[in-house]
Amino acid sequence: MMRKPFQPVLAIFLFFAAFLSCKKNDAPLPDNLINFETNEQGLPESQASIHIKVKLSRSENQNINASFTLQGSSGVEYGTDYTTVPAANANTITLTIPAGASEGEIVVNKTANALFFENDQLKISLASVNSPVIAGTITQFTLKFSEIISLGASIVGDGGGVTFGNKVFFDLSANTQKSVLRTNWDLGFYSGADWRVLLNSSTGTMAKQINKNNLNDVSSADTIGFANDEAFSQENPTTQSLAYIDYPDGDLSKTAIAAISATDADNKVYIINRGFGVGEPMPSRGWKKIRVIRNTSGGYTLQYADINSSSFQTIDIPKNASHFFNYVSFENGAVDVDPESDKWDFAWSYFSNVANFGFGEFPYLFQDFISLNRGVQSAKVLTSAISYENFAEANLTGLTFSGNQNAIGSDWRSGGGPTSQPAVKTDRFYIIKDSGNNYYKLRFTSMTQNGERGYPAFEFVLVKHG
Repeated sequence: MMRKPFQPVLAIFLFFAAFLSCKKNDAPLPDNLINFETNEQGLPESQASIHIKVKLSRSENQNINASFTLQGSSGVEYGTDYTTVPAANANTITLTIPAGASEGEIVVNKTANALFFENDQLKISLASVNSPVIAGTITQFTLKFSEIISLGASIVGDGGGVTFGNKVFFDLSANTQKSVLRTNWDLGFYSGADWRVLLNSSTGTMAKQINKNNLNDVSSADTIGFANDEAFSQENPTTQSLAYIDYPDGDLSKTAIAAISATDADNKVYIINRGFGVGEPMPSRGWKKIRVIRNTSGGYTLQYADINSSSFQTIDIPKNASHFFNYVSFENGAVDVDPESDKWDFAWSYFSNVANFGFGEFPYLFQDFISLNRGVQSAKVLTSAISYENFAEANLTGLTFSGNQNAIGSDWRSGGGPTSQPAVKTDRFYIIKDSGNNYYKLRFTSMTQNGERGYPAFEFVLVKHG
């Protein structure tokens, strides 16, 4: 949860405490390890290339050079069947991670007309790395030239560190993650039968309808009387502002923006509070005004402008069936955000949640929130009933699954706020049923990496193949 600001006296005390502590000998930093992001991935027939991430525990102030050896299965040859970036010499790749960066990547490209069989694979192994970095625990990567159903792995999510800058999408069966800067988009447009528009929950965006149809008739004067309501206020919460966010269970009938009508006149203007950017403190992202109508091509048309602008821009957004939602940024137009609809199971991010202190629900910004994808379900299992290690396929019987977006939500963690440090709850784990009917058991193991927030870690094991 969001931290409340310190009182001035307390802030001064903490400042001097931190200053004096710096006079002491600082504890040595932990080893800086180099690891593959994961140990195995697949490259399906429909996909021409793959980006394999190599990560350091932290950045260095010098270039880090690592060499990797390539070993293909029988019949899989470099140059004939695949190439890499960086290019290999005698089946050895040298990868440079520049000073100040904490990751690099090896790209594997299939060659034109290459033919692969089900068991074809490529092993990439760390051979050496220059000091002060040393080898970690995931130093061998297996690429299978087919779609995989992962048997399980351990993953550290790239949430962007202490500012929680990224939204991270995870696909258990493919053993992959995708990180996107959470300020990269503003609105999501539903591709299904309904006509719904989502707000960017990870920035605390809010929207309120006003009784006007022309954006040019709207200005900042229209916010008078509700500007304070259309904002997240942890100190002075109000239940009235609940109507201005998308309800966190993911029910499309509970979005802040009403269903887009086939009758243009029914689609009113909305004033948008874009919430907060990434930083410490988090900067305000300002106000916009929008109107959404249906277009003759079977998609949406978005009209948008700055709150006091006398003109507006438009963009058409088609319904793309490969994704549940298609996204728009007020700065950059149509943008890529989440993976294809069947290519991820859950996401980790900053989130517009709700809280209830006894007087009703109100919007509350929450860190380390887990959101399920549509078509994915989860069930909670307490270790008092059965241990994570002993849970097997037979134990799936009798579990209660939920497909609500917030089925896991913040349930996996405790603490936070001004009075306690957050921690992973160790008395529970979760069963994830993905869109392919694969069942995984999953438990969270950490909220930090080298003591820094923003790097959620978990492990998972396949329980039942779909």
